[in-house]
Amino acid sequence: MGAAGLAGLTVLVCIWFHKVAAQNLIKNPRDQKTEHTLLINEVNADSPGEDTSEFVELYHTSGRAAPLDGYYLVFYNGNGNQAYKVVNLQGKVTDSQGFFLIGSSSVNPAMVIPKNTIQNGPDAIALYYGKGNYKEGMGVTSDGLVDALVHKIKKTDRADTLVSILTPGRDAFLEDSTFRTLDESIERCRGADSQWIFQVAMPSPGKDNHCILTSQLNESTVLISEVHAVSSSEEFEYIELQGPHSTVVRDIVLVLIDGQTKDIYFTMDIYGKTSLDGLLLIGPAQSQTPVDLPFPQDTSSPLLRAGANAIALYRGNSSSFVLGRAPPVTGVLDAFVYTSSEGPDPALLETLTPGRPAYEKKWHQLGDVSMSQCNCCSVTRDSLSYVLSSPTPGKFNDCPSKRFSQTISFCLRVADCQAWLLKSEEILMTLVQALDRSCSCGISVAYFKDSKAVCQDLGLVFTTLLTARSEDQLSSLLVALKTFLESPRVLSVDGRNITAESSCFKDINEPELPPEVPEGTQEPSTQLSRLLISEINPDNPGGREDTEYVELFYTGRKRFDLQGYWLVLYNGKNNLAYWVLDLSGHHTNELGYFLVGSSAVSPKPMIRLPSNTIQNGADAVALYYGNSTFYKVNMAVTAEGLADAVVYTSRRSEKADRLIKVLVPGQSILYENDSHSTDDESLSRCNSLSAKLQSSFQVTVTTPLGENSCSDSSALLPGDSAVLINELGLVNSTATYRFVELRGKPGASLKGHSLVFFSEKEGKMSASIPLWGTFGVTGLFVFTPERGPKHDEMKLTFKDISAASEGYSAVAVYTTNLIPGDMKATSENLVDALVYTCGPSTGGGHLDFLGPSYVVPCKEDRPVSLSRCSCCNGSAELQFAVSDPTPGLQNSCPQTSFAVDLDLCFLTPNCSTWTLNHKRMLKSMGKVLLTSLEENCSCGVSELYLQELNLTCVDSLVKVSGQVWARQPEQQQSITAWRQGFVASPHPFSVEGRVLKTSAECVTLRNAPPKPQSSSSFQGWEIALFVVGSLLLALLLVGLAFYFIRRHPPNYTNIEMNDRREIAADF
Repeated sequence: MGAAGLAGLTVLVCIWFHKVAAQNLIKNPRDQKTEHTLLINEVNADSPGEDTSEFVELYHTSGRAAPLDGYYLVFYNGNGNQAYKVVNLQGKVTDSQGFFLIGSSSVNPAMVIPKNTIQNGPDAIALYYGKGNYKEGMGVTSDGLVDALVHKIKKTDRADTLVSILTPGRDAFLEDSTFRTLDESIERCRGADSQWIFQVAMPSPGKDNHCILTSQLNESTVLISEVHAVSSSEEFEYIELQGPHSTVVRDIVLVLIDGQTKDIYFTMDIYGKTSLDGLLLIGPAQSQTPVDLPFPQDTSSPLLRAGANAIALYRGNSSSFVLGRAPPVTGVLDAFVYTSSEGPDPALLETLTPGRPAYEKKWHQLGDVSMSQCNCCSVTRDSLSYVLSSPTPGKFNDCPSKRFSQTISFCLRVADCQAWLLKSEEILMTLVQALDRSCSCGISVAYFKDSKAVCQDLGLVFTTLLTARSEDQLSSLLVALKTFLESPRVLSVDGRNITAESSCFKDINEPELPPEVPEGTQEPSTQLSRLLISEINPDNPGGREDTEYVELFYTGRKRFDLQGYWLVLYNGKNNLAYWVLDLSGHHTNELGYFLVGSSAVSPKPMIRLPSNTIQNGADAVALYYGNSTFYKVNMAVTAEGLADAVVYTSRRSEKADRLIKVLVPGQSILYENDSHSTDDESLSRCNSLSAKLQSSFQVTVTTPLGENSCSDSSALLPGDSAVLINELGLVNSTATYRFVELRGKPGASLKGHSLVFFSEKEGKMSASIPLWGTFGVTGLFVFTPERGPKHDEMKLTFKDISAASEGYSAVAVYTTNLIPGDMKATSENLVDALVYTCGPSTGGGHLDFLGPSYVVPCKEDRPVSLSRCSCCNGSAELQFAVSDPTPGLQNSCPQTSFAVDLDLCFLTPNCSTWTLNHKRMLKSMGKVLLTSLEENCSCGVSELYLQELNLTCVDSLVKVSGQVWARQPEQQQSITAWRQGFVASPHPFSVEGRVLKTSAECVTLRNAPPKPQSSSSFQGWEIALFVVGSLLLALLLVGLAFYFIRRHPPNYTNIEMNDRREIAADF
């Protein structure tokens, strides 16, 4: 059997075994499911009496209507650990707020269950997703488990099996019936460390959980919870306190103080018992709403004064306080200082709420409102923890909720950012007060949570979570904030002015596109927030491939709805989609990140993929936006609806030309270099926020759902320079400058730099331009002859500055604005320089020290550029290549994917010169080849196009190896045609006066077929294949025999029973 036959047999057997195995393959639904955000939010398993108020509340964290197809709710009995009820949620949908209620009819649920259905405990309630066989009587399982709660009503109860399978490491939760005399429930809340916890609370079926952290509440004696000040005696005026539930309150004094005079004008002793919810209501005795403790009978109405006012709680009794005197400094339990006009006395503020300002109340603009404490109960003596809300006497306060929230950011342009970091809270207060004056929307600092401030290049960037009391309020606040920051706002903080803007990363520079580049190729304004591919990790160490992921990032750095977005993975071999994900129904996290990945990725992805899904390359990841179902598996690669794309490989030899052409035309494939890290690495967006730009990425360590671990110096910026010349555009017929493009860190300032132009004549300066402004988010800054960037302070133009038609010229960047008129080229304060000439020359003369010189083809009338190309790095000395102009876009550089092998041979009478002066002769050979190439095709090439050039000379034969890279396929074809003509040419040519003639020997060796192996000898791999094939053949025969026996069992009804005597006779 030949090697080909063995190989075919191996494939056949593998396919057959795969078919057989597939007959019994059961897919695990958890392998392909998305990471759903449906949770068990609240449970009331034990209600007083006949359990007629029991319920289970589910909550979808999207906070909106969500289908529950595929979900099952399973109730387990702790005695026997079996399911006693299974609820299939197929066809059910949460309400518009994300809630779904299952329970007794008295709680108005979406799905009614009979009373006494939910057992008291020790039992469990589990939420599953998938196609598992969930039925009553089944044993407890964790397959498909999404969420679970193991609960009990007695401290001594145990449910070890349920806990070990459903909630390992978390004990059964006690529904303490002594918490409230009426009824209580188990509610899910965010704990002090922002982790999910369960706690006992007042039932709230179908509504937001109260989530007052009991541990913090029990540490407080009593706090000021709500103040309802009125303007007439006809209205209900009250002060509400909050403390532990059903707790006796005594030895506490309520003190009212005039904010201007600091004089006490009212005191009363507080005594009584808090309600089941921990509230104590104080108000007029003769009111429609019953109070827990009435004001004294001779109290004037209204009691609370207008203007600056203060409410304080002291320990002690009222006899210790004298009316008309200032309040004591010690013994304060809690205090609230507010004003509707002028500010309160600073000394009073320091006594009652040290270090905190007064609350500014403009209630006349909003009607009947209360001032409600909304940071209960970890904060005391802080007036900024209050908000204006609807009056809720005897009930929990109407506070902003994270359920109605959105992460926002804004920028403050300041000179000394680090110093302002210490004043970030004061800045936020000032900004919120200015916003409230602008919109009259009753907003306060307590609406903003989790605020962070960091220093960027252009200022202080604030990121915070804006919360609201409803979806409508959130929408109106976002509109008000957007309107407020549409134009820069000057704020006064500590007597100093700062400017607030919506973003620190505005594209001040909008580069002009050359006529050859269609307008459709220009990147959209990077000022607009958008969704981008942030990081991909397709290739993991080892063979498991279970930590692959794709990370998306919304540049607005806030929660972003992914409705209409699709993520498509393409195969580079056939250019077809092998995986398509519809992202509708999902959203990024609060920081703008969204993760799709394998099960072993940590943190957990929002959408899980089976292991080894993302191919290693050469492949592509594409992000689309569209409302149709156009995107599907096996579709051909398309640019329709394309929002962003990355084409990558983990092997240098792999190519994906079609993917490149459609998704990121004119660019190079990205290489995920596994030598970057001993552990794992990824391709991370580091260099810009431009979509469909391959150079935005670099290889880094993995950082799923976190800030990319970018190197300090951009991969696009060799060296340590902060400002580099990235491209110089020339018009050859007049040799005038078309444009100069600089590159730097996005957002970095150009202030203090100068652009200087030199000519070879004595190295003198011909012109200079002082620089201002900043780099845009692409890191580019372009100057054109007709105009400079759109910036009021910067009128850049160099219409009259021309390059030398003969000899050398240079463009340089210096870190100074003091450029004398007679300045000569110098290395002092030099940042970067580019020296070039229009024709061959012996050297740059006075400009040699600025760096290597580059020859630009000047014969043609078409524009041409010198572009910095980080792709090639064939010589540490050379950094620029002749290219087509690309102002404001990625440079057009030669690519390895369009390489043409040289493999040239030349006849020479003597090898000594070539070997003794190898380096010089190699360089001269390169120049001759480039000159010949440019004369033949006029396709614009330079030294950087020659890669890995080498030369050897043996037995009068000069052999030249290496490659010529091209920028695009058309140029590659021209280079190939030149090489073929060059090899076939009978005409000799010279290198430094030494005549050479082409030889066909290299071509013959290159195209010669390999010598056939002797048929009598076997390679090692053939022997191994023969052995493996033989074993597989044996297994195939055994398998076929077994399969035949199973398919055709003997017919036992036709077996004849022989007589024993016949058997004996035969014997």
